[in-house]
Amino acid sequence: MTGRRGGATVQAEPAGPAERRPAISPDPTRLRTFSTNTPPGLRCVGQVDFATHDAWETALAQLPAAPDVHLELSELTFIDTHGTLILVEATNQTAKGRRVVLHNPPLTLVRILELFWPSLPSIEVDPA
Repeated sequence: MTGRRGGATVQAEPAGPAERRPAISPDPTRLRTFSTNTPPGLRCVGQVDFATHDAWETALAQLPAAPDVHLELSELTFIDTHGTLILVEATNQTAKGRRVVLHNPPLTLVRILELFWPSLPSIEVDPA
């Protein structure tokens, strides 16, 4: 993942050799998440919708305990309103002062956040 934050480029590296970028899945609606170490967080691939809400909630519940957590979302093709609510609730349950930085989020996610949660201090959108 690459993104810009405060003039610095953010480069996401997979957590381990078994979690290298997979081949393109024949089912683009399936949600897959991969832990990243640098920066700490997740790389998300696929869609967040009714069929994948449980997997999304589980992945967000296992975010690392770092002051800033990064979600690389350039390969997230869709997220619905309930999936966004799950994200908001997960960030609200984290330690005070902790931020979740969304890198390259889908436009639908940005729009839903702007409409329903316009000023969340726990979520930063990096459209890079």
